[in-house]
Amino acid sequence: MDNWFNIIPVLLILAASLAIFLFADWRRCLVALAVLYLGMFILLVQVWPLTLSAVKLITGWVAVVILAMNLPRTSINQDEGILSQHIFKVFALIMIWVLAFLISKSISSAFQISPEIAFSALAIFGCGLLQLGMKGQPFFVIVAILTVFAGFELLYASVESSVLINGLLALINLLIAFIGAYFTDLGEREDQP
Repeated sequence: MDNWFNIIPVLLILAASLAIFLFADWRRCLVALAVLYLGMFILLVQVWPLTLSAVKLITGWVAVVILAMNLPRTSINQDEGILSQHIFKVFALIMIWVLAFLISKSISSAFQISPEIAFSALAIFGCGLLQLGMKGQPFFVIVAILTVFAGFELLYASVESSVLINGLLALINLLIAFIGAYFTDLGEREDQP
């Protein structure tokens, strides 16, 4: 670790990604996604100006609010599962984190970024891909896409600091949330008789 202060946002990101992956309640999942964006903000402040980092934080929180405003009308019923399913999910996520840790050193030296940012971005990206492969309801798929995109944004942010490109990425983030809210609502309407 180059900066020991970075252990706080890294642990925050890991806890949030674990919560996103394990929780079946949409409220907890969205709170964990908001905490994930907060951890990303703390890491982004180190490589970007405060205003540009705040745009990413606010965009992420607005995406969470867009999804949350649509969900009280819908009912997302996903069973909590049995203990062996949770153990398998935690083990799979830990394997992703170990792989992200092993790859992060070479990624950080190739892209000239700090190892903490590389590890956090790869851990978020891997968690989102794992969730995308294991969950099938529209809400959880959209949260997984937002998580994958958040990992990509964190890695890309330390390489590119163009305001125009990052504004476009923020717009894409909001569009994913709007499309997710639409498909979640559409799936709920199809389920009703």
